Amino acid sequence: MRKNTHRWAILLFMLAVYAIASTSLVTRSLLRSSNDRVDLGGAQVMNFEETDDGADTEETDDEADQLAETLDTSFVCDGEHTPDYLPPNHVVRRSLHGVIIGTMKGGTQALHKILLTHPKILSSSTGHGELHFFNRYYQKLFSQQAHDVIPRQKTRQAFLKTLKDRKAIRKRNNGREDITNNKNKNKVAFHSAPLYLFSGRKVPARMFCTAPWVKVIAILRNPVERAFSHYHFVYPSSRKRDYTPSFDEFITSDISLLKKAGVLRDWNSASFESFAGSDEEFRAWEQYLTWAKSQGPVGRGMYSIQLEIWMDEFKKYNKSIDDDLLVLQSESSKEYPQESYHQAVQFLGLEPRTIRKHKHVLAKDHHATDYSGSDGMSNTTRDMLYKLFEPYNKRLYNLLGKDEWVGVWDDSKEENAFTRNATKSNNTKIS
Repeated sequence: MRKNTHRWAILLFMLAVYAIASTSLVTRSLLRSSNDRVDLGGAQVMNFEETDDGADTEETDDEADQLAETLDTSFVCDGEHTPDYLPPNHVVRRSLHGVIIGTMKGGTQALHKILLTHPKILSSSTGHGELHFFNRYYQKLFSQQAHDVIPRQKTRQAFLKTLKDRKAIRKRNNGREDITNNKNKNKVAFHSAPLYLFSGRKVPARMFCTAPWVKVIAILRNPVERAFSHYHFVYPSSRKRDYTPSFDEFITSDISLLKKAGVLRDWNSASFESFAGSDEEFRAWEQYLTWAKSQGPVGRGMYSIQLEIWMDEFKKYNKSIDDDLLVLQSESSKEYPQESYHQAVQFLGLEPRTIRKHKHVLAKDHHATDYSGSDGMSNTTRDMLYKLFEPYNKRLYNLLGKDEWVGVWDDSKEENAFTRNATKSNNTKIS
């Protein structure tokens, strides 16, 4: 009897242990399932953000508005125990003397190459002139840093390390092109990054916190022709693909994103004027940027919004817009490169001197867009784009307040870039 009782006790104990273990497994399984759902949702959002083709998503317009409301567009410059301005001869100060912020396909590379014909100017970038330090590099370097706090000293140190890591530049011509070389202490440097203009508030905030002395240059092109050039840059006829969208599809997807984010709406003149430059517009713009990524063939041509954001950051850091911001016309710079060179050099605080290859560089075709195989832009699409950009162009003219900008891109009957390029010589510089 005692043996049977003992056996029953052991059996009951084993059943209890099994029940507890089963409950634990079920609980862990439910938690894992819940976490998997959260991860899946995050992956779906990431997939949408990584594809800038304007594909439909499950978010409603109301949800997009809620997302825009939560976007943090204010940044804090952590400059504790760090001076605002470095000494004039400090390598970081000289290396961040100037920056060309865009626009893409507006002539940034041509301007970059021309400026390098000045004996006192070097490039702080690599390759063909671009250095995306304040967006891509910064994002990787400070991924664990609070996104709204900019560590001034660490950013300056990271920029200096980036300069010193350019081994090819340091070796070229016995270091004559390296701004960190002691032989170049009397020279300044700059870099270009066409995506800076199209990066919202984070780039100017990071840049001005790090280098409040920096001179900023923007070169802007007719937004209709810029979009057409953008398309042929992304989808050149020489590169074979399984599927290539038409130009109309390319811009339509971006227009859809602008509408989804709330940047583009059905306006009357009064509602547009009240919305323009408002916090609501800037929030909608920041939301649009998270979806457009680096594309934005239409959004990139809304220069007034982008420059207003930069100018707003100028004011926060007590920078003079008149002294520290130069905005050039792409068309004028292409037609009269020598004048743009003089204007940019003087803006950088230097005398307009040149080296021997200056004229050769001015005449060279820099990063020309290949329009071969193109059928051009239809008049219907052209008229639609001119109508879309018209209020933003007018805002830009008023913002810059200079006679040479008034009505510069108002002619909707102007020949498109492909037609004009086809009638010119092979030496034509098309950005």
